[in-house]
Amino acid sequence: MINFKHIDAVSTEHALSALAQHGEGSRVLAGGQDLLFRIKKYIVKPDCVVNIKTIPGLNYIRLNPEENLRIGALTTLSQIAQSSQLRQNYTVLAEAAGLVASPQIRNMGTLGGNICQDVWCWYLQDGFSCWKSGGKFCDLAGGDSRYYGSIMGGHLCLSNHPSDTAVALAALDARIHIASSRGRRVSTISEFLPGHTWIDGRLQSHALPSDEIVTDIEIPFRPNRSAYVKFALRKSWDFAIASVAVSAVIRNGIWKDARIVLGGVATSPYRSQAAETLVRNKPLDEALAAAAADAALQHAKPLKMNSYKVELSKTLVRRALLSLRH
Repeated sequence: MINFKHIDAVSTEHALSALAQHGEGSRVLAGGQDLLFRIKKYIVKPDCVVNIKTIPGLNYIRLNPEENLRIGALTTLSQIAQSSQLRQNYTVLAEAAGLVASPQIRNMGTLGGNICQDVWCWYLQDGFSCWKSGGKFCDLAGGDSRYYGSIMGGHLCLSNHPSDTAVALAALDARIHIASSRGRRVSTISEFLPGHTWIDGRLQSHALPSDEIVTDIEIPFRPNRSAYVKFALRKSWDFAIASVAVSAVIRNGIWKDARIVLGGVATSPYRSQAAETLVRNKPLDEALAAAAADAALQHAKPLKMNSYKVELSKTLVRRALLSLRH
């Protein structure tokens, strides 16, 4: 087992001070479902782990009709999935949280941790030398890409982003509130999850430097209908092979506004504005849903072994759209 220093932060300021002190060798621990696995597999070898679960005040759901929805970064996935307010008003997020892994993991996992998790590529897990482990090659490019390989291209690493909630948050135009010793900032979900990017000398799945933490998530888009559909090998016990989040404002059968986002197919949640444009200001029928599905996958570039994901994703897009007709 790797030796590292463990710090239970008592405040956001305490956590930020510890992260700044230990620099690139530090890691943030929230629910721990992602980080502890990677430490045990020797994928991550931290000098210091800063536990932010001990910080009070970062676990909440605040839904005020006069303001945007705010969710604390330490709010568990179970709390989100079981919230009657979210199930009624932000169904897509509650459904996505409810389909993450197992009940035990949802009880421990947090929203902030779920969107910050790294890829679950089996080549990385098994110790292959790839871009994320210091090498200069992605084994998915010509190897076994059946389940967790992108079909929408990517930069260096071709493993798809694993988060269910990130796909739902992208369909809600989420903003990520971030704190550091330099102050506070707000990032759009697309800026926060741009695909694999170099941060502090590491190829990461998110654009969060080692001395920053996510404090809360803000959701400005207010749909009156939304849904999340997912296909996984072991249903809710596994990561998405493909998924779709749809949120929409529908009035008298007309789709006034919509967000259509695909998961499990790209290195970040993949929003299709072409599909959104097709359905906007129209009544949805099966033909229009099929056309939107085709538009959403028009730029697909499957790898050697995952071309089946194209038709699978089209089916999920149609299913998600048509589920909101009634």
